Order: sequence, then structure tokens, then C-alpha cells
Amino acid sequence: MNVLLPRHTRQHHLYWLFQLVILVVSNRSLSHAYSTCSSASASAPHRPLALSSSNAVDRTALHDIPNNNDATCTSNTSHNKMGRRAFFQRGTTALTSAATLTITATASLPQPAHAAKASSIPSPGSPAPEFSLINTRGKIVDLDSLTADEKWTVLYFYPGAFTSGCTLEARKFQEELPKFQEINSQVVGVSVDSIEKNSEFCTSEALDFFMLSDVGGKVSKAYGSSLSIPGFGTFSNRQTYIIDPQKNIRWVFVDVESRIPQHPSDVLAKLNELQQA
Repeated sequence: MNVLLPRHTRQHHLYWLFQLVILVVSNRSLSHAYSTCSSASASAPHRPLALSSSNAVDRTALHDIPNNNDATCTSNTSHNKMGRRAFFQRGTTALTSAATLTITATASLPQPAHAAKASSIPSPGSPAPEFSLINTRGKIVDLDSLTADEKWTVLYFYPGAFTSGCTLEARKFQEELPKFQEINSQVVGVSVDSIEKNSEFCTSEALDFFMLSDVGGKVSKAYGSSLSIPGFGTFSNRQTYIIDPQKNIRWVFVDVESRIPQHPSDVLAKLNELQQA
């Protein structure tokens, strides 16, 4: 799932970008009006642009600071074309350096895509975590009710109703639903969406299976399928669990995002394999 950085974070980066540009241009225009500099060593290395450990900007790095303390500057007061060219070239260099700094600072921040899951994923063979949630038909559903008829359950977690990936996944499960029913199994979706939103989703897509609303993400956390993104909240990560009639987890699909169109077929094949074992 692609996630943008919060608006206030992007504005913070742009603020520092403009501050850096203003600093460089003002220093060049007021203090060194079209000046040219020469040092004792033309090949003397320059101090690189860097961030301190506290992510504060090291502004001195924006100036060409020679390592040789004897370097001298001579002013060109004739405002010739070469002086103007050098001035704007330096301004362009400063803009490029500031942009690089912004990108580097952004990359160093914790990204939502790398947010850690709240708990570990239950391993195959272990009892499925108990839960009690309301489905899109207004009924309370738990593991006992799901396994009452000795059915296998495909419990799939998805981030959000009406999103493109979740809509595609639901449609593909709907297409394969008759095949699941033929082998005594049922498909149940879970997300942190409200009951109303999931109900609208099922109606809109004409789904013949129901969804469970895990508002707050408690069940998602119990299944190791919770994804907390700072500034955005908690979501159900896209994962699928096969639960047998004895309420044991028999298989877990974690790499679903890259195979959404084929995922229901993958689940069906694994379910057939587990039932025949």
C-alpha cells in the first residue's frame, strides 16, 4: 500500500528548502555582490552538505569553504557578464543542494510503509485467536458460529472498503465463491471499517459473503494483521488465514499484496491440498 507523508511534514520540508534558498541568495547578493574567489589550492576539497544527528541543517555547508585558511577573495565591482553568470550558477547549485537536503531528510524519516505490526502472526497448527464481531448482516459472529457446521473458514483481512485493491480482491473471491462452497468452506472478510461502510461495500459489489467490522483493530492485532501508521490510525494488513473446523489455523498468506488477482485461486488450491492431506 502506497502512503503519502502527512501534509504538515511536507510543509516542514518546503519551509526549510525556502529558508536555505533565501539564506544563500541573500549572502551571495549582499555580502559578495558578484564576487569571484580564488584559493591557494584550486583542487582543495570542499565541505559536503550534511545533516547533523539531530536533523538540524548545517548551513555552513552551503558555502564553498576552502580548507586552506589563507584563501582570499577579490571583488569584481564592474558587474561584468562573467560575474553575473557565476552568481546565477552558484544560485542554481544552492537550489540543487537544498533540494537534495530535502529529499535526504524525507528519506531519513520513519515511513508509514515500514510501520511495525502490533503482534506476531499465529503459526499454522496453533489455535485461531477467539473473537466476536458484528457482520454486515447485523449478526454477532465468533469462531464457534463459523465452525458450527464443520466448515473450513477463509478469513481474509483487508485495509479498507472501496479502495481499488480491496475491491479487486473482493470481486475475485466472489467469482470463486461457488468453488469454495463446493468443498465445505466459507469466505469471511475483516477490516477496521464501520459496519455501515462494510455493508455498503457488500451491497455495492453484490457480494454473497459477509464482512466483519473490527473497529479499533483488536482482532487484527490478535491475528498479527494490524498495521499502525502515525497520523493515519490502525488498519488491517492484507493477510489471509485458513481455519479448519477444529478452530486451528492451518495456513497463513502474508504475501497477498503482490498477487491480489490470483490470491483467491491460490487460497482455493491450498485449501484443497489441506483437506486432502
